[in-house]
Amino acid sequence: MKLNKILLRANSKFSVVLNTWATEKGYETEDFDEKAENPTEGVDGLVIFTQNQTIEREIGDFRDLFDHKQKPVHKIDINGTLMVGISNLDLWVERNKCKKVLFIGADNLLENMNLVRFMEHLK
Repeated sequence: MKLNKILLRANSKFSVVLNTWATEKGYETEDFDEKAENPTEGVDGLVIFTQNQTIEREIGDFRDLFDHKQKPVHKIDINGTLMVGISNLDLWVERNKCKKVLFIGADNLLENMNLVRFMEHLK
């Protein structure tokens, strides 16, 4: 992926795991200020991690916010085909010219071993 910065929600167990992964891969991270007046300002897109395409209501609100601002949104089902998910994310980042992206997912994804498998293969 050709990202400059990954934004993560503060106080999220999911974000702690992604922060560790991003640091290991050499990505710069930043806390996402969801309480800002215009939280999507300066953010190029949103990546939602799901399992079986299930999106929790709070995360759905983020998707709606980005859709309303006409910013690209990409969903990754960690229970889906591994290489397809990785390839699709790379293509999405490149096609939408995203450099600063918010990564979010529900904390219950941490119980799914497919998240670890996915993150190990993601560059």
